[in-house]
Amino acid sequence: MAGWFIDSHAHASTTGLGYREIVKRFKAAGGRLIVFVQLPPSSYGYSTDLEGVRKSLDTHIGICSEVRKELGGVLCLVGVHPATVDRLVRSSKNVDMVYRELLTSYMRALEDLLRKGLADGLGEFGRPHYPSPPESLVVNELLLVESMRLAKDYDVPIHIHSENSGFITLESIKTFTNLVGLPKDRVLVHHVPPSQAPLYAEAGFHVSVVGKAEVVKELRGLCRNVLVESDYLDDPKRPGAVMYPWDIGPEVMRVVEAGIMERECAEKILLENPASFYGVSK
Repeated sequence: MAGWFIDSHAHASTTGLGYREIVKRFKAAGGRLIVFVQLPPSSYGYSTDLEGVRKSLDTHIGICSEVRKELGGVLCLVGVHPATVDRLVRSSKNVDMVYRELLTSYMRALEDLLRKGLADGLGEFGRPHYPSPPESLVVNELLLVESMRLAKDYDVPIHIHSENSGFITLESIKTFTNLVGLPKDRVLVHHVPPSQAPLYAEAGFHVSVVGKAEVVKELRGLCRNVLVESDYLDDPKRPGAVMYPWDIGPEVMRVVEAGIMERECAEKILLENPASFYGVSK
């Protein structure tokens, strides 16, 4: 069973191992599907400005789509990280211009990729997990609402990045989904602490937790709506952070072998739940 697993949220850059090498190592370890989520511009060697954001999109979707066709077992998600939006807002003298450009130009580019079938979903959108100016939070939330509208219109999954404040974070995400009419089962709240996973699962959302044994064991038998991720950064300055995608299966099996998690539960979070969420065959 450990030889069949899905990494529900990972990254690849042009400065680290790169898309092809990550997929090759992942598949060699028995990985079935890896979901690549777009990184900030600096991870592709670009400056953090509006032009850099657009260049990072072009680079990510270009390489990701090519590797998907070449090697298989890859999904490509596109978006703009909340921390990137925060940096754009902080560095600009015209916040309105930043918002209008992201909304009218960048979000339309994402929609075009969805329409053409070049992108498989959206992410990351949400809020920074650190203190930021009110303007940054407003712009991020407006973009989150727009991204949820796209997710609904094109029936694709969306990954949410936010602070981990438990109930109030859940309620805010619930409010946004209700506002646009996005089904909750299309939403993945990523990198959730295992102690908060039941909150989201009971509300009908999916969550992903880092696949390290010390994290997975804290799920305490929760299987419903839970996926496992590496959140691998592919950053040469931080090799192995957050964890390597190919270690997910063995790490979860350590928890099973220790008698902390039932094998059936491990199968659900490693394969069955993500296969269902992403609409792929097991």
